[in-house]
Amino acid sequence: MTRTFYLLLILVLPCVSNAQSWKIFADTGIAFTAKYPASWVNKVKEEKRVFFTSPSDGEKDDFRENINISVKTNAAYGTELKIKEVVSTVIESLKKSIDNFNLQAENYFKWNNADAVELIYGGTYDINGTSTEVRITQWFCFWNTKLYTATYTALKGVNTHDETAKKILKSILFK
Repeated sequence: MTRTFYLLLILVLPCVSNAQSWKIFADTGIAFTAKYPASWVNKVKEEKRVFFTSPSDGEKDDFRENINISVKTNAAYGTELKIKEVVSTVIESLKKSIDNFNLQAENYFKWNNADAVELIYGGTYDINGTSTEVRITQWFCFWNTKLYTATYTALKGVNTHDETAKKILKSILFK
């Protein structure tokens, strides 16, 4: 009996200790909810943009991966304008505003049962006076006259928080 108990402890404890605690972001003034790990920090900034920032990955980690989510309202969103119709304009705008822009993927999917697009791209940004190569995953969706934009930014070649970021993005529920 005790042998079985110890065997169960050996099998179950690693699962419990590796489990990540998650919080729910819900703000009555913001048009979505989302789940995020307790180890990440959330902040609401100007124009009700919400940021989820990863924890430090060690002493030499000078860049925090982050997700930012914005919601803009316009009567044309989703009625006169459709997501597939605006993607090429978005890509052209990105090409002009990001050094070394490199589109890696353009995927269409359903997000909250609405048409959405995922753009994955890389480029170079000036961050604190240093030219930094980043990889960005961006989701766009029109829903009830709102444009939802969720952007995950990571350093090029760093995928430490990619799975967590995907879980956060998938947890976003429109209001």
